[in-house]
Amino acid sequence: MALGVNLGRDPGKGEDGGNGRVFYPHYAWVIVTVIAVMQMVGTSVRMAFGVFIEPLEVSFGWSQGTITLAYAITSLVTALSSPFAGWFGDRFGARKAMAVGTALFLVGMILTGYISQPWHLYLYFGVLLGVAQAMFLVPLIPAAMLWFRRHLGVGMGLIMAAWGLGPALAAPAIGAMIQYMEWQQAFLALGVGSALIMAGLIVVFRNKPSDRGILPYGHRPGDPSPEEKVVDPQRIKMFNGHMRRTAAYWNLSSIHFLGCVGHAVILIYIIPLAVSEGLSLVTAAALLTVMSAVSIISRIAVPILCEHMGTRTVMAIFYFLQGITVVSLFWTHDPWMFYLFAVLFGIGYGGETGGFPILNRKYYGHAPTGSPYGIQMLGAGLGMALGGWVGGPIYDMTGSYDLALMIAIVASLAGMVSIVVLEPTHKILIPDWEVEQVFGTEGHGVSNPEPAPTGSGAD
Repeated sequence: MALGVNLGRDPGKGEDGGNGRVFYPHYAWVIVTVIAVMQMVGTSVRMAFGVFIEPLEVSFGWSQGTITLAYAITSLVTALSSPFAGWFGDRFGARKAMAVGTALFLVGMILTGYISQPWHLYLYFGVLLGVAQAMFLVPLIPAAMLWFRRHLGVGMGLIMAAWGLGPALAAPAIGAMIQYMEWQQAFLALGVGSALIMAGLIVVFRNKPSDRGILPYGHRPGDPSPEEKVVDPQRIKMFNGHMRRTAAYWNLSSIHFLGCVGHAVILIYIIPLAVSEGLSLVTAAALLTVMSAVSIISRIAVPILCEHMGTRTVMAIFYFLQGITVVSLFWTHDPWMFYLFAVLFGIGYGGETGGFPILNRKYYGHAPTGSPYGIQMLGAGLGMALGGWVGGPIYDMTGSYDLALMIAIVASLAGMVSIVVLEPTHKILIPDWEVEQVFGTEGHGVSNPEPAPTGSGAD
C-alpha cells in the first residue's frame, strides 16, 4: 500500500528528527489505525451484548442467567485462549492471528443468527467468538509496541480509544437494527460486514517495521538496531521464563481480573437495569453509547499520563473512579441520573486498562510481550466472564441488581489497592532483551539496573 515516502522515515536527524517530536509521518500510524479499527470492529458485538438480552428473552423465553451465560462463556474462552493467542502472535506474527480471528468471527456470527437452543448460543457466540476475540485482543497490542521506540503512550492511547468508540457506535446501531429487522438478520449483517472490513485491514497490516524496511517510530542514532533482533523461539522461551519469575507477571493478571469484574457488571447490566426503571430499549442502549464515548477521553489520556507521571498512581486513580461512581446507581431512577452516571463512570472505566501496555514496557523493556500480555488477558477474560454473568443469576434469584453492583464496587477498589503495591517502575525487572541480543551476554539477575525505557514517569 503506497501511502507516500514520508511514512518510512523522517528526513531529519534519526527517526524523530533528533528533537523528540511526538508526531511525524511514519507507517506506525497506519498500524495504529489498523489495530484500532480491527479491535473496534471485532470486539464491539461482545461489548454491546446487553442490547441482545431483551430480544432473546422475548424470542425464546430464556432467563437472563441463561442468556448472559453466553457472554460469560465468550469471556471465559477468550481468557483461556489468550495465552495461546499471545504465543501464536510471538511465533507466527499478529497478521496471521488477525486472519484466524476474522475467519472464526465470520463463522460464529453467521451461525449465531440461526440459533434455536441455548447450547447453540454458547457454542457459536461463546466459543467461536471467544477464540476470535483472543486473536484480536492479545497479539495486536504487543505488535503495536514493536512499531514504537518512543512515544508508545500516544499510540496506545489511540488504540485504547477505539475500545470505547466501538461500543459507543455499536450499541445504538445494533439497537436500531433490532428495532427495524429481526435480531437474526442483525447477526448476519454484522458478521459479513465486519469480516469484509477486517479482511481489508489485514491487507495493509505489517508485523514489524523491518517488513517495510524502516525503523520503529522514535528511533534515534545510537539506539540498538531492530535488524539485529532475530525472533528465536528458544530465546523467547528463556525471556518468558524471566518474566514468569517476577511478581508483576501474576499481579498484573489479577489486577486486570478485578478491573474487568468491576466494569463488566455495568457494561452488561446497565441496559436491563435502566429498562427495569422505565427507560426504553433504545434510550437505555444510548447509556452504553454515552459511557463508551466519554471513555475515549481517558483511554487516550491515560497511556500518555502514565508515561509522564506515575503509571501506578494514574491507574490507581482511575480504578477508584470506576468503583466509586457505581455507588450512585443505588438511588438512580430518572433518565438524567442514568446519563450523569454514564458520564462519570465512563471516565473511570476508560482509564482502567490504558496503563497495562506501559507497565509491560517499563517492567520488561523491549522483550516480546505476547506471552505476559496473554496471561494478563487471561485475567481480564475471567473477570469479564464473572462480571458479565453474575448479575443474571443474582437478578433471577433476588429480582434486583444490588448485590451485583456491590461486587462491581469491591472489585474495582480491590484492584486499586493491588496497583498501589506493585513494584516500582523505575527499572526493568528482567535481563535487558536488547543488551542480551546485541552483546550475547547470558544472564543478569532478575532485577536489572537499566532504567525503564518508556517515558519519565516512574513511580
